[in-house]
Amino acid sequence: MLLQLGLILLVLYLGALVAHRLRQSSVPVFILAGLGVQLFVAHSDVIAFMAQLGAMLLLFTIGLDFSPERVRRSSRTIFVATGLDLLINLPLGILVGLVIGLDLWSALVLGGVLYNNSTSIIARLIIDFRRSALAETEYAVGVSVYQDLITALYLAVLAGLVRTASLDLVGILVVFAKTVGFFGGAFLAALLLRPVLQRLMAHESLEVFLLFVLAFMVVLAAVSEWLGLSGAIGAFFAGFILPEQEFRERLERVIAPFRDLFAAIFFVSFGMLLDLTDVGHTVFFVPVVLVVAIAGKLLTGMVIGRVVALGRAAAVRLGVTLLPRGEFSILLAGLAPEPSLLALTVTVVLVLALVGPLLMKWAS
Repeated sequence: MLLQLGLILLVLYLGALVAHRLRQSSVPVFILAGLGVQLFVAHSDVIAFMAQLGAMLLLFTIGLDFSPERVRRSSRTIFVATGLDLLINLPLGILVGLVIGLDLWSALVLGGVLYNNSTSIIARLIIDFRRSALAETEYAVGVSVYQDLITALYLAVLAGLVRTASLDLVGILVVFAKTVGFFGGAFLAALLLRPVLQRLMAHESLEVFLLFVLAFMVVLAAVSEWLGLSGAIGAFFAGFILPEQEFRERLERVIAPFRDLFAAIFFVSFGMLLDLTDVGHTVFFVPVVLVVAIAGKLLTGMVIGRVVALGRAAAVRLGVTLLPRGEFSILLAGLAPEPSLLALTVTVVLVLALVGPLLMKWAS
C-alpha cells in the first residue's frame, strides 16, 4: 500500500508541475494522471477514504466563503443574476440528458453538472487575464459563489434520493425537508453559536485550533450522513457556520495543505475509477453536451448583461468566464447510476478546462 501511495503522490507532484508550467487548473491534469495511474495501481478502500476526505475539505473551504452576514450584504442584482443562471442552465442540462437517452436520475445529475461552474478555475482565470477591474467580473464571481451554495443543496437532495432509491413525490419531499432543515439549522447555528465558536477558535495554539476545526467538520459530516445526506454537505455547512472572517488567515494556514493534498487524491481517484471503454461509449454525445454547455453559459451572459445593463462585449466576456466546470460537476457525476455519465462529465470538464482560457483570451 505504501508503494502505491508513493506512486500516486509522485504522479501528483509531476502533474502539479505540468499544470503550473502550462498555467492551467490542476483539476484536469490530476484526472488525466488518475487515468494513467489506474494501469499500475488498483483503486482501494484506503484511496476511496482519502478521496472522501478530499471532497469534504473542498466543500468545507467553499463553505467558508459564505456567512449569514455575507448573504445579507449581497446586492439584489447578484441574486437576480444567480437566479437567471439557474433558470437557464439547470433545465437545459436536464433536457439534453433526456434527449441523448439518459434515464431521469442521470438527466438530473447532468443538469447539475452543466449548471455549476468551477469557482476556483474562474478566480484563477480572472487573475491571469487581469479582469478584476472589469464591470462583468463582479457578476462572474458573485454568480459562481452563490451557484456553489445552490449546487450544494442540489447535491444534498440528489444524494439523499440516491440513498433512499426513490423518486416518488413523498421521498423527494422528505429529502428536501431534511436538506432545508439542515441548512436552516446551520444558518441558525452560525448566528447563535458565533460567540462560543470565536472563543474556541481563539486558542493561541495552532495544534488545538487545527484539531478543533477538523473535529467540528467531521462531526457535522457524520451528522449529515446520519440524516441520509452526503458527508461532504455536512463539511460544507461546517465551513458555513465557522466565523471565518476573524480567522481566515489562520484557517488558510492550517487547512490549505490538507485540502490540497486530499483534493488532489480526490481527482486522481475519479481518474482511476474511469473506465476507458465508457469514454468510447460517450464519444458521440460529447460534442452535443459541449455545445449545450457553451451555449447555455453564453446565453446566461447575454441575458444577465441585458438585465443589469452591461455592454454587449462585457456580456460575452461574462458568458465565456462562466464556462469552466470543475469540482462540483465531478462530485455530482459520482452520484449517477450510469458509469458512462462519469466518463461524459470528466471529458466535458477536461475539454472546457482547456477551451475556457482560449475563449477567454479571444473575448478580451
